Amino acid sequence: MSATQEAHGLRAWWGKEVVVADVEIIFGGNPIVQGTFSFEAHGPRARYDRQDGVSVIFDGNTAWVTPADAAAPKGRFHVLTWPWFIMAPFKMQGDGIHLSDLNSAEVEGKVYDTVLQTFGQDMGDTPDDWYRFYLDPKTQLVDAMAYIVTFGKDVETANQSPSILKYFDYVDADGPMIATRYEFWYWNPEQHTVVGDAPKGVGTVSNIRYTTKQAADFSVPTGARELPLK
Repeated sequence: MSATQEAHGLRAWWGKEVVVADVEIIFGGNPIVQGTFSFEAHGPRARYDRQDGVSVIFDGNTAWVTPADAAAPKGRFHVLTWPWFIMAPFKMQGDGIHLSDLNSAEVEGKVYDTVLQTFGQDMGDTPDDWYRFYLDPKTQLVDAMAYIVTFGKDVETANQSPSILKYFDYVDADGPMIATRYEFWYWNPEQHTVVGDAPKGVGTVSNIRYTTKQAADFSVPTGARELPLK
């Protein structure tokens, strides 16, 4: 997997401290995420500043929302999931991460290298999640990533409705190669085919920039409300 990470600019990525990007995710024609994310490139802390002025902060252990009376449905899920999806090509290997079932698969007439990613039980909120990367054999970039979401459900239920995230429009973001457009589909992992005639969701990542840990603010404001794990 080193070739894929090199193609994505891993060496440049290691020189980054905090990534900042504007993200919009739309499901069912409705925006479920709109705002600016700031997250550590090599650590757990993240912040999601919504367009409506509400902020969700993960301080490394716990998620918080401010103002305290603001609604934040799936707030902890959002502040952690979208940075992970942006960073996924750079997080293919590491402590607690297991790669297996290196294989090939034909998807929509194109043959991909694929690899399954699973996690140790002490990895994050949802260690039972799995991801399958589909790697372009020519560019070595991640073209797509199949996955399940166990946040708020058991793994058996999650396995009944896997999805795939298709990455498009990669840009050179000062060294790292980062996708700027997403499509989300339901997925048949046995046949490596999408389910349905149209994506269930779309997304964009824009205005990608970087800052330092010292300049970023992952502190918890006084009076912020703690968000539950589930």
